[in-house]
Amino acid sequence: MSTDPPVPPPLPADNAITPLKLYQTQNSPNDSICQWTTELELREVCAKSNICLYKPPHQFKYKNFKAITQVGPTCGLVALSMLLNGEVGPNELLNIVIAEGYSNNGEMFSCQNMAQLVEKVFNLAKINNASFQLRHGLYSKEIILELLNGATLLVAYDADCNHSPCLRHGHTAHWAIVCGIIIIDDPNGNYLSDPNNIYIFCRHGKSKYLAMWRLADLDSSNKNLNEFNPKKKEDGLLYILPEGGMGGKNGLKGQFIMVKGL
Repeated sequence: MSTDPPVPPPLPADNAITPLKLYQTQNSPNDSICQWTTELELREVCAKSNICLYKPPHQFKYKNFKAITQVGPTCGLVALSMLLNGEVGPNELLNIVIAEGYSNNGEMFSCQNMAQLVEKVFNLAKINNASFQLRHGLYSKEIILELLNGATLLVAYDADCNHSPCLRHGHTAHWAIVCGIIIIDDPNGNYLSDPNNIYIFCRHGKSKYLAMWRLADLDSSNKNLNEFNPKKKEDGLLYILPEGGMGGKNGLKGQFIMVKGL
């Protein structure tokens, strides 16, 4: 009877390749990338977007807001609730907008009505140290500098199937908060020269994960909110639209709300 030990498995071939993994798990980045921040969510979203993996950005600013999942067409209310860190919940906001005649189901197709809602909610939550403005011109040096100084934005846009900005004339209108910005390379004062150099961090009610988009893409999407999706007339819900529609001066097109001091 043989007592020889079992033959060991063959050594791997010299040309065997071990695949490089950017993530330790599905959403957890490798320790060697994005070491310029200790914020796990920033590292995750920058790794996913292949942005600033091995060198720090020229500038960035980020405010961490807790994700809230929307139920029904309440994306604007959920975005506002996230901005308030849940101090006023989406259901309470829904009761307010129905009582005020802004909405029937949670839809918010008027940026002016959203601004009025922000004012009411700030008073309700006794927020005295913050200010807000209805603004135009998202992709501008002024707004970039405001974001770098800590401002937060409430912005409506067209959402693609992965919830990133797209151009569908307003047929997939959605709300998000802009809670940060990253400038990859030094723009030498000309922030608008390269759209690929300016990204923003965003949250919205259809994902628990932080999103990262080009500011220029969100601006273009915001400016293309021309009309209410006619197919929504078939879903059995009655929606409230502003005078002049989504694309009018009382609608969503080309408008957003900037909040400072939170």
